[in-house]
Amino acid sequence: MFAVSRFKNRNGVFSFRVDGQLNGVRIRRNFKSQEEAAAEKSVLELKALQLASSLSAVTTCLAEDQVREAEAVFRRLAGGSRTLSFCVDYALTNHRTPENQKALDEAVAAYLVIKTREHEQKLISASQLTTINRHMKALKIHFPGVTVAELTAAKLTTYFQRANG
Repeated sequence: MFAVSRFKNRNGVFSFRVDGQLNGVRIRRNFKSQEEAAAEKSVLELKALQLASSLSAVTTCLAEDQVREAEAVFRRLAGGSRTLSFCVDYALTNHRTPENQKALDEAVAAYLVIKTREHEQKLISASQLTTINRHMKALKIHFPGVTVAELTAAKLTTYFQRANG
């Protein structure tokens, strides 16, 4: 790729030249010392490798482990139609940490208060309220100690198919 050679200038002083091509452009640079020339050769070879592999050095405030995690996420998203920003926005909007999740018992109690109020307002019948109470009791028995977030579509589908099968 790049070569360092010693040559004699017109003024009779020996110098070191880095010579090669970078992205189709010929590079010729002269240095007073071999160490400077070797350092420039290394820099140019790194640039050539980055261009060939689509890697590039980027200044960032991220720690190395954060950069690695970001790279891993981009590899997971490759080929999909979603951007990293979309996925992060979705997660921040929809994900609930366990301390922010409502227990099923608590959610059922709140739901039954609403349905009882609807019955008092004559929006639902007594038989509907009885059926709702019975279904909520069965749900709590089948899923003891879980949060609402843990009731995935797959778990609920299995639960309902069991009741109808």
